[in-house]
Amino acid sequence: MAIHVVSPGDTVWSIARQYGVSPQRILSDNGILNPQALPSGQALLILIPSVLYTVRPGDTLSSISSKFAIPQLTLLQNNPSLINSPYLQAGQTIVIAFEEEKQRRITVNGYAYPYIREDILRRALPYLTYLTIFGYGFTPDGALIPINDEPLIRMAYEYRTAPVMLLSSVTEDGNFSGERASLLFQNQALQETVMDNILALMHKKGYVGLDVDFEYVEQKDAAAFLGFLEYTASRLHAEGFFLHTDLAPKTSAAQAGLLYEAHNYGEIGRISDTVLLMTYEWQSLAHWLKPLYSKAFRPKRAALFGMAFGLLEKNTAGRISCKNNSHRGPNKKPALRFPIREAQGRFF
Repeated sequence: MAIHVVSPGDTVWSIARQYGVSPQRILSDNGILNPQALPSGQALLILIPSVLYTVRPGDTLSSISSKFAIPQLTLLQNNPSLINSPYLQAGQTIVIAFEEEKQRRITVNGYAYPYIREDILRRALPYLTYLTIFGYGFTPDGALIPINDEPLIRMAYEYRTAPVMLLSSVTEDGNFSGERASLLFQNQALQETVMDNILALMHKKGYVGLDVDFEYVEQKDAAAFLGFLEYTASRLHAEGFFLHTDLAPKTSAAQAGLLYEAHNYGEIGRISDTVLLMTYEWQSLAHWLKPLYSKAFRPKRAALFGMAFGLLEKNTAGRISCKNNSHRGPNKKPALRFPIREAQGRFF
């Protein structure tokens, strides 16, 4: 593996010749959409294969996986071109392993809307632990606002990625509503109806956990929000599901604003199995992580920090936001209904 800093006059093809790799590999690994516009100073990841295999007649991903004793998902990760074109051709060269791979286990969550383009989602799924599908709202009488999530759930299972249901205060018009959230937090009977419907749907569709995303919680509802999370966690855990809670990032308990004031990090971390911090707009995570992940904020399983990834092209009907976890809480994982797969993360 190497990091190449683009110099004036460099092209994808000249860089490929320098390292003995294919131009297509460099384009794919670095998400380069326009190889003619390669700016000087850009850092490129160069993955250099150490083990290559030439496909023979009759070979399949399964047979090659068995031959080299590696998971099929690793083959897909090493050869992204196979994700949307899984049929092998005799004479085709595929990567079995790369030079000097330094890896560790990470947990990666991806958000997707039901209308995401299938080819984009398939490109991401081999690298995801969780696929969280956005998202279910609820009506004032506790019915869930339906979404077309079943195709995404099927694809998640195809790649052994755990599908996660998302509940938010999004109303029928598609907007977040603090009023709708408050109605739920202040009404125990409504909470019971909503959770009954959620659990029935999770069992029916094969979800393995619930992501709670209430982004506009008023200060007056802070205590009631915690009560709702306590109740939700108890119902989920009783049936083998986990609770993820989304939070707007803040750097102090006194930070003002509708996205922050009702979020008690310590208590939400205590209740939730995983906390996802929506840090998409922050340019440098390293500067912020230490104050965020303090001793007062320890979720049961993990804190996931949101990062924007270049998986999307312009004008695509979908979005994926990946969240990379390298900070685990100290407590043991709850018993889960699904064998969670952690992704292999390369050190760059």
